[in-house]
Amino acid sequence: MPGILLRLTISFTAGICEELAFRGFLQQQFHALSGNIVAAVLAQGLVFGLFHSYQGWRNVAVISVLGALFGALAAWRRDVRANIVVDAWGDVWEGWLKVVVWR
Repeated sequence: MPGILLRLTISFTAGICEELAFRGFLQQQFHALSGNIVAAVLAQGLVFGLFHSYQGWRNVAVISVLGALFGALAAWRRDVRANIVVDAWGDVWEGWLKVVVWR
């Protein structure tokens, strides 16, 4: 049971921190620097993917696209709360729930 709670805590924390750091802060900084929201979304998506390079270069490409999609959602909504919920749920699914469901 403590292992499950630890995994859930890490999953929720990762979702919150990633969204606040990449879509909440970095995307805004890129937007301020470039004056272009599309460039900001794409730049933070690329940086987000590169931060996951430990997962291999094929995954960097996939994660960069996902980062850009999350960035587009944040730009469209002008808020990261929906991103946090989706990212945290995805991390819970990948980190723990998928193993339980697909045993």
